[in-house]
Amino acid sequence: MSLKLRIDLLIGLLLVLGLAADVGRMVMAAGLRVRIENESMTRITRAFIASSLANAPEDAANGERMQRLAASLTDLRHVQVRFSAQPEMAAVEAPPDESRLAAPQWFYALVGARPESVVVPVLRDGRRLGAFLIAGDPADEVNEVWQDVKTLGAIGGLMVLALMLGASAIVARTLAPLETYGRALGRLRDGDYAVRAEARGSPEFVDLCAKLNALAEALARLSDEKRDLFHRLMNAQEQERKAMAHDLHDEIGPHLFALRANAALLRGAAEQAGFSDLAARAGAICGQIETLQETNRRILRRLRPPALDDLGVGPALRSLVEGWRETQPDVRIDLVLPENFEIADQDQRLAVYRLVQEALTNVFRHAGAHRAEIALERDEAGQIRVRVDDDGAGLGPDSVIGLGLAGMRERARGLGGEVHLGRAALGGCRVEAVLPPHVALTREQP
Repeated sequence: MSLKLRIDLLIGLLLVLGLAADVGRMVMAAGLRVRIENESMTRITRAFIASSLANAPEDAANGERMQRLAASLTDLRHVQVRFSAQPEMAAVEAPPDESRLAAPQWFYALVGARPESVVVPVLRDGRRLGAFLIAGDPADEVNEVWQDVKTLGAIGGLMVLALMLGASAIVARTLAPLETYGRALGRLRDGDYAVRAEARGSPEFVDLCAKLNALAEALARLSDEKRDLFHRLMNAQEQERKAMAHDLHDEIGPHLFALRANAALLRGAAEQAGFSDLAARAGAICGQIETLQETNRRILRRLRPPALDDLGVGPALRSLVEGWRETQPDVRIDLVLPENFEIADQDQRLAVYRLVQEALTNVFRHAGAHRAEIALERDEAGQIRVRVDDDGAGLGPDSVIGLGLAGMRERARGLGGEVHLGRAALGGCRVEAVLPPHVALTREQP
């Protein structure tokens, strides 16, 4: 449940409780009000009957005249009057007149309106000729209270609704900066350290915004320092690889060539002299030296592909793919390149080559794939997209990102790009790199 919804519900609950308390106060006061009204009307009616009897002539105390007197009092509010010629009449609690009761019975009971009766005897010469029964009738008063409660409920309900809508709008406006700050934090989480939030709202929100922007600046500074450090690390690594490649090519290579030439001469001399065993051993040495030369060339290609600097990224990738095709003949490797595809920036060119190199290494080491596809393109925004798919085992839920993939991500981020892992259309793993700054495609088959 969102913070705004919680505050709205709390405000609504408080308003409803306030309305309920006001209605409860009205109902509690209604009981006392009904009793006072009934007692007052009962006293007035009793006094009126007593006065009428005192002023009546001696022969007026007959049943017909008394019935007319009772009938003249039927329109009184809060009481019911009737005359009985019975010698004895007890004051009993009269039930409410349901025909006059507009309020429901539960409300009548809630108000606590208990009608009471009073007997006014008619006496002549010490004889009791009958009696008037004055019964309290709180129906009119209860109906008035019920109507007041309904009116208060309707008006109060509308006021509660209006106040809730107004409060909700105020709360939404007050909490609006939080939504802005949340989006800014989300962009920070995604690596967009250039984001800055606009300071608005209460002083607390302004202070929070200042701290958020300070955090973004600190992260941007750390990201720049990390990128610079990574660039220096990559440059040092490439320089070391270049130096190793130079030593292997210029130092080890000539020595291997000389050894192979001498071994060939030794084999020829042994054959001429008839030393077949020596000639065979010299031939074996030639074969071993040839293997060392091939290994040396393979290491040289991995350390620093000569075609990358001399011919560009396309020929370098073709050479890389051909090398893997030779060592992995059972795996089909497709290379998809746009015509005349080239990368001018040396760092990007090297990064693309290393990304493809590391991705293919992972394919053959871990995926158990029978097919791999490498594709390069530039999208409409000018970004370089590198994709390596395979039909191997793919990434499982418990797969651990190794140092190779972590290095690929750091290399791409060092150039302002990203590396994403996902499910390939071939069924295995997809490694896709996007580097910042259309054409027919040519497909090379084995």
